[in-house]
Amino acid sequence: MVAVATAATVFATTPPAYAHHRTGTEPFLPYAQPATPPKRGCATVANPIAPTGSIPAVQVIYAWHDGDANNYEASVEQIARIVDRIDWMLDESTNYDQHINLSCRWADNGTYADYARALVVPEKIESGSNPFTSSGTVRADLHGAGFDDSNRYYLVFTDFESESDAIQCPTTGGMWCSAVVELWDSGVAGHELLHVFGAGHAWSAENGQAYFADNMYGWWDYWMLDQDFNTYYDPSETTASFYIDPAPSTTTANIARHPALTTPACCDVGFSNDLLTAQERTIEAATLTGFSFSGTGSSMALTTTRYYDGRKALQVNVNGTAQPFVSVTRRPPVTAGQTYKFFVRLRSDAASKNAQLQLGWYNSGGTLLSTSSSGSIGLLSTWEERSFQATAPASAASVRLRVTTPTGQGTFTYQLDSLLLNHCNPTCRPNV
Repeated sequence: MVAVATAATVFATTPPAYAHHRTGTEPFLPYAQPATPPKRGCATVANPIAPTGSIPAVQVIYAWHDGDANNYEASVEQIARIVDRIDWMLDESTNYDQHINLSCRWADNGTYADYARALVVPEKIESGSNPFTSSGTVRADLHGAGFDDSNRYYLVFTDFESESDAIQCPTTGGMWCSAVVELWDSGVAGHELLHVFGAGHAWSAENGQAYFADNMYGWWDYWMLDQDFNTYYDPSETTASFYIDPAPSTTTANIARHPALTTPACCDVGFSNDLLTAQERTIEAATLTGFSFSGTGSSMALTTTRYYDGRKALQVNVNGTAQPFVSVTRRPPVTAGQTYKFFVRLRSDAASKNAQLQLGWYNSGGTLLSTSSSGSIGLLSTWEERSFQATAPASAASVRLRVTTPTGQGTFTYQLDSLLLNHCNPTCRPNV
């Protein structure tokens, strides 16, 4: 492991080795990527080794050594398009406009060929050799060559066998703040670059189970970022922070405010969006802030022993008689005639129990107009994402989100976490 700053984590990806130029398969879900992605362009122009006075930005490097020769001219435009796809994925993942600041060696002349060569810097790895050169050797060599500026975050494409890995740097850059990519596609490269920005994986305290599910877009198929807005990326509330490492680490970040990204601006049409606050999604406050409960004999409390992500979740103790309701206290605004989708992750300590999701529609005067309810949802012992969508009726101005358990199921407990209210724009986010 490379020696890095306090609390940094090395994330390694081990896809299969590929032939020369390491061409992988581009992500394809939930929507196909454009064959020719939009050109991001240079956000800043500076000396790659000494970018004095430049804004924080990503520096793209093509790394080669004598064992596999220098194929820069044959590879440079391919790398630039991969970087442009990563930027496209970032922007299209949500209904916020946000992009990567890219550093170039010169201001391009308007052609893609010149832009690619301005963006991608070739660098020989003097210590590199076949059949394998470690990412640690790559970083040490680049560090020695002067690629170590605190305003730079490095994305390194190796033209030889190596690891694909990254080191978290949610605030300050430098050579150790880098992603080394051996498999060339926007899935792997984007995944590792997000790690550099501070993204972790989704962790769950499930009876000692350290790793539960990867909400960060996968290098194998998905191109969206944190679709739940609760793991590491929330452009709608940049003051919010999220745990990026498993307990007992308390390191937090929000990738949306990373210095190498532009300020997110609402609103455009993207893959996902959310109408809840960070607390309503993640349930991380020290009290039951943002939630209400009703149900004679039953109770709701914070739990720190079972949670989907972060450090806390809601637990409901059902007494078997009254029908308890957990509600988001605030009613988010809605537009009549438009469709909304309520997501929540649920699990239970007991088998064969059921829950139901409800959307209660209110008019502008605060009068309940109607309630849309899902069918019966079976609760499992694992954290399953459940959802229900409905169209706001005429005169609807706000919506109440509820989770309930029908009567007659006896006494049991269940937990809920990771809430989301998607405004279908133009379509609802699928369950993933």
